[in-house]
Order: sequence, then structure tokens, then C-alpha cells
Amino acid sequence: MGMPSIINLTTLQRFAASLLAAVSLPAYAQQHYEAAIEEVKWTISASAVQCELKQQIPRFGEAVFMHSAGGELSFVVNVDQPPVNDSEALLYSNPPYWKPEVVPRELSRSPLMKGNTPVYFARKVALRMLYELDQGMQPSLHFRDWADETEDVTVAVSTVHFRDFWPEFIDCQTKLLPFGYDDVKNLSMLFDSGSARLRKSSKEMLDRIALYISKDQSVSSVKITGFTDSIGFRYLNQLLSNRRARVVSKYLISKGVPKEKLSISGRGERRPKLSNASIKGRRYNRRVQVQLFR
Repeated sequence: MGMPSIINLTTLQRFAASLLAAVSLPAYAQQHYEAAIEEVKWTISASAVQCELKQQIPRFGEAVFMHSAGGELSFVVNVDQPPVNDSEALLYSNPPYWKPEVVPRELSRSPLMKGNTPVYFARKVALRMLYELDQGMQPSLHFRDWADETEDVTVAVSTVHFRDFWPEFIDCQTKLLPFGYDDVKNLSMLFDSGSARLRKSSKEMLDRIALYISKDQSVSSVKITGFTDSIGFRYLNQLLSNRRARVVSKYLISKGVPKEKLSISGRGERRPKLSNASIKGRRYNRRVQVQLFR
């Protein structure tokens, strides 16, 4: 009597079989991208404004968990070769080879976007992926190839060495600033009529700007522009707008912002934010605008 045949499916084979059955697709040729055990490399970059946990995927690109100050956790895939067709990616959690009884399960789906970052998942899915990796599971993306959609593509994020880096990534997220670049990149502070004295609220706003600049080395320059309403002589308003801009500049310098990053100008009553015909309009036109550039 012959021995019964026993087929031990590999992780990839079980995943492909389950996934293809789930989406009811015919058998396609396979492209598989995943770092071999000996070449799995996680890297982490940590600062008060950005936390990134990356894994290189040979011949494909990199998988990135990121969390920016003032934002939320997300997961993206940066690719070497951007897609040219609209498609959809399926995200699965794949069990390790030592758990043959565990069936792969779908975590989410997402459209593939054109460009070098075609895959994006927001906080809920990104956090689930981190939990899966911590449990030894392997998140895998599945989609049709970007040439002519005749092959099935799998991109896997390896769990190897993940636990060596996750604690540092968690710690980085707890130290992020509560506000981000978008929150401070373009702010205006108001002044009383005829005055170049900073209000308490303006100082608090400038404190946030100075703190952010001290933490984000990518901020290359800061543009400070003073304005006035149209009450009074135009020449005197020009001088007043210059004074207001200088007051803001001096305050930022006193808080540690490098002088060489600052550019200062006054526009007087030109370029009003609102009409000077109303009290409200004049109030908002007495301002200094601070803009950050990377």
C-alpha cells in the first residue's frame, strides 16, 4: 500500500492559494518581493517632529511606518518603479511557517496611487500591521503587476528583527511635538492701532514657531512681513510695518532662531487682508505674517 502524500505548503504558497481563492481569480504567474532572512534590515529615524521605521524590500522599494508631529501614524510603500495603471492592493496578514494551522486573513484594501508612493494606509490599519508584526505575523500586499496585469505580485514585510526596533519607535512617538509644520508654517499676529508692541497671544504663537524651528532642521528660512491698516499717512504706515516686522524678528532671535534664517520686510498698508472700510477689516490688517520654508 502506498504512503499517503503529505503536502506541507510554504507560507507563500498558502497565502497565494488563500488569496487567489478569496478574490476568485485565475492562476497567474507570481512575482514575490521580500528580504531574505539574512538581509532583513530595519532602520529608524527619530526626532521631535518625525518618527520613521523602515524596511528595505530588495528590487522593489521600502516599507515605511511614519508618524509626524501634529499628525497621525500611517504606513506607506515607496517604490523604485511607479505604477502606470489604476489598480487595487489587498493587505493580508500571513502566518509564519511554524504556524501552519493559521490561515492568512485580509486586513484591508486600498487603491494603488500613481507616483513613487502608491500605497498608503492610515492609522487604524498601520497600527494593526504593527501589532501583527509584533505577534510574528507577516503583512503582505497583493496586486496585479504594473506592466500588463498578467502576473500576481506579492510584497511582504518581514517580521525578522522587528521587536528590536519597535520599542524605540513607540518611544519616539511619545516625544513628538503636539503641533506640526502645517500648524506653524504660515501664521499672522495682530497689533493694536499705531502700535508695534507684541501681545501676549502673539508671544505664545512665536514661542511655538521658535520651538518648532529648533526641532526641525529642514526649516531653511523664515519670512517676516509687516502690514498696517490704511489709517494715517502712507509713509508713516510703511515705517510702522517695518517696526512691527523687526519686533517679531528680535523676539524670534531671543528665542534661539538663527538670525541668518530670517528675512524681514514691511509692506505698509499695501496688500490688506480684508477691506479697510470696516473696523474688523482694519483690525486684521494690522498684522505681521510669519512664513516658514523648507
